[in-house]
Amino acid sequence: MKKALVTMAFTILVTVVFVAPISLVYLLTKERVALNEDVFLKKSVLAAAGIPLPGSNEQVVSTYAARVEEVGAEAAGAVYRSLPEGGGGQPGWVLLRTGPGLWGEITAAVGLDAGLSTLTGIDFLRQSETPGLGARISEGWFTEQFRGKKGPLTSVGEGEKAGEDQFEAITGATITSNAVLGILNDTIAKAPGLVK
Repeated sequence: MKKALVTMAFTILVTVVFVAPISLVYLLTKERVALNEDVFLKKSVLAAAGIPLPGSNEQVVSTYAARVEEVGAEAAGAVYRSLPEGGGGQPGWVLLRTGPGLWGEITAAVGLDAGLSTLTGIDFLRQSETPGLGARISEGWFTEQFRGKKGPLTSVGEGEKAGEDQFEAITGATITSNAVLGILNDTIAKAPGLVK
């Protein structure tokens, strides 16, 4: 009985020693983490809308406030209206959409022009794809190729010339590339009903 009590006391002590610092760090950084998540979301929406990203987090927040309106949240994701600089021209749209990837869900901010036919950009908020393969969807060369593309889209191999309705898939990441294709084509098809 005494041995069981010693084991239990040791287990409790070890748990407290290791969990207490982690809990303390969580409590001390909780607000900072929430702020960083908010800025990350705002950067993704701005990037998908084709709005150049300012340098500091404060500038991101002020640019977002001036150029983006949160229209609402649908069951499928949030909807944002991106306003043209200076107030002239037609507003664009950014939709947050989620779809299945290889290892988990991929959440993308998909930007569309006022006519809902041309992509203004795409940025990925969450993905858990294979590093060096599917995770390359977050790289600039991959996301930048979508600006000005019209849907529905198809893919071509990496390094091949992509047409107006095509994008370069990632070699060795077929499932992830197809997941991005599915998210984009689904967004383009459903956008008129989502931005009403």
